[in-house]
Amino acid sequence: MPNLMEMIRNRRNRESLYCTPEYWDSKTDIHQDHSVSMWPNNHLNHFYHTEVLDNIERYLPDVKNKFILDVGCGTGRLSRYFAGKEAKVLGFDFSTKSIDIAKKQSQRENPAYRVQSVFELTDEQAYDIIVAWGTVTIACQNKQELLQVLKRLYAALKKGGQILLMEPIHKGFLHRVLNMDIKEFCQIMEDAGFHIQEVRHLHCWPFRLGLAFWNWPQWLTAVGYYAGELILLLTRHRALGDYKSIFATK
Repeated sequence: MPNLMEMIRNRRNRESLYCTPEYWDSKTDIHQDHSVSMWPNNHLNHFYHTEVLDNIERYLPDVKNKFILDVGCGTGRLSRYFAGKEAKVLGFDFSTKSIDIAKKQSQRENPAYRVQSVFELTDEQAYDIIVAWGTVTIACQNKQELLQVLKRLYAALKKGGQILLMEPIHKGFLHRVLNMDIKEFCQIMEDAGFHIQEVRHLHCWPFRLGLAFWNWPQWLTAVGYYAGELILLLTRHRALGDYKSIFATK
């Protein structure tokens, strides 16, 4: 696990660091299991993964025989989940080492994987559903790049297709690479052609900051996680949600 000073240095250089494949390749050497493309605290990763699957079930309850594109698939957790629901899945990521892990953990033709940047996506009207989890706001550095990526995703969807983005969308301190608020992000999605159906807010960030970077005991992680979820539920304070879930159609 990187020490605190290293994490602080990475955070300071996030705009130039997080959007490189070398950074994510290096995480496969530092971390293991689910923390490769998530947080060092694997107990928290478990809660977040369950929350994301619940969110997916909300919008995509039946994916049987659908062709799904998993954008920035990392080690393939969502790709394997969709394949288990009898969808045909293609996952891609620009991290070669993450794709190597995904292939080893899948060991079947479905899901299929490839090493690719989202800026290299040229598929047209190929997918019924596109899903991205913490990818677009890492890949894109400004609104021009965001519009370019969203247009590529739009072109890749079949007519009437669905897209579910689950991204840390922020302007200011909490942003990753893309420094933008949710209102502007949604406007650019609409400029790309998408029809936004609903926006939800996931993961209470004040508790994430305290829990994510160290392997706290499971009971302590659970207390912090559920306290954050309760605050989000009771206050409905959108600013406290670290990730934004955007469900849209073509």
